[in-house]
Amino acid sequence: MKLRLLLTAAGLVLFSAVRALALTIPSDGSDGVFAPTANIVVDLGLAPTGAWDANNASDAGKGRYDPTKWAIVFKYSSVNIPAGVTVTFKNHPTYAPVVWLVSGNVVIGGTVSVAGKDAPNDTVSRLTPSEPGPGGFRGAAAGPSGSGSGYGPGASVVGSYGSVYGNPQIIPLIGGSGADAGYFGDPKASSGGGAILIASAGSVSIQGLIDANGGFYDGYRSTGSGSGGAVRVIAETVSGVGQIRALNPNNGAGYGRIRIETTTLAPTLQTSPSTIAVAPAATPIIWPADNAPTIRIHSVDGVLAPLDPTAALVSSADVGIQKNGTVQVVLRATNFPVSGNVQLRTVQKYGPSSWATATVQAGGTFADSSWTVNVAFAPGFTTLQARATVP
Repeated sequence: MKLRLLLTAAGLVLFSAVRALALTIPSDGSDGVFAPTANIVVDLGLAPTGAWDANNASDAGKGRYDPTKWAIVFKYSSVNIPAGVTVTFKNHPTYAPVVWLVSGNVVIGGTVSVAGKDAPNDTVSRLTPSEPGPGGFRGAAAGPSGSGSGYGPGASVVGSYGSVYGNPQIIPLIGGSGADAGYFGDPKASSGGGAILIASAGSVSIQGLIDANGGFYDGYRSTGSGSGGAVRVIAETVSGVGQIRALNPNNGAGYGRIRIETTTLAPTLQTSPSTIAVAPAATPIIWPADNAPTIRIHSVDGVLAPLDPTAALVSSADVGIQKNGTVQVVLRATNFPVSGNVQLRTVQKYGPSSWATATVQAGGTFADSSWTVNVAFAPGFTTLQARATVP
């Protein structure tokens, strides 16, 4: 369920009352110590698929991809990134976000980057959507047959800004949306910033940078740059003189979200956009509740959609449609009122995007309901995105 909430800007808060609090972080430390001594690209595609809370000792350092949580989860014993060292990520095929569950302390003296990729300048690179940070969404593609719109819940269409989405709790963990292409005859677009959760049973010290900015557009407008992603930090103490940022780098609309759950937050830590400290629960909530609302695409023209789609947009598709004209798309909602609003966004790879409102089918309940919408697909690749909201 999409919540349209926007935090009021506020200064950082240092809690005056310090209380003893032992946070329960679900980490067995089975990914070991993460202490790179040189710049490193962590390949998220190497993560085996399985339950996030399984022991990962046999694949230590690779993390684990849990499709039911849509996250790559690392369970470190400690993290120490020295000054001058930059950690970046190669996306998993599903573009899932990064979760660090740490049984010890976290020190970030260098840079941890889940930033989106900048808008490409060459025509060959523009043929495919620009890469987001993990958990973020791609920027639009552009080719000889036309230019597309950005991807993601708050993606912009040609010549417009996207909207702020998600919720202040950053549950679920989700990154920024991509930009449009083709405005003012400049067919290139950058991608959205990614999303990362760092939860420590000890302390987190940020002397360097956590970067979840959207990709940069090297022009005079900011609608071609990606939206900021999301950073969530949980620890009893969060200190340092470093930075956390989740912005549209061209100073336009499309801010991301930052949440810091801690008893003690150093006023010297800089956050952009600004945020405040929130007292953590002894056992922090990491994932959406089992009964949280969900919406997914069930089938297209009678062909079942995969439960874990990738929307590769090159040489293969999650669903192949061999028909001209209008087809029916079926969506399934759980724990969602039948009086709500379900919409489907279609995004052509080299064409415009549009929203259509779905109709609930007879017999639907709050626990489980089906919704249908008729869509005319253009030749080529089209991405589908579901959205469910309540008034």
